[in-house]
Amino acid sequence: MTTQSFSSHDNVLGRPQLVSGLRERIVTTLREWRRRIHSRHELSQLSELELKDIGFPARVEAEKAKPFWRE
Repeated sequence: MTTQSFSSHDNVLGRPQLVSGLRERIVTTLREWRRRIHSRHELSQLSELELKDIGFPARVEAEKAKPFWRE
């Protein structure tokens, strides 16, 4: 009976599906963060009149104040 020892690198790199899944999650997260940055920037460019026209000026202000990593 032989025993193999694996390092933490062997476990991840030895399983391409795990690496692929991790890569996909990272890419998805980065895309979402980029979308939030863009939409919050657009909101910050709106005038008070445009914000009132949207109908939720308080919510817009709260949304603009959030960091990009928060939903």
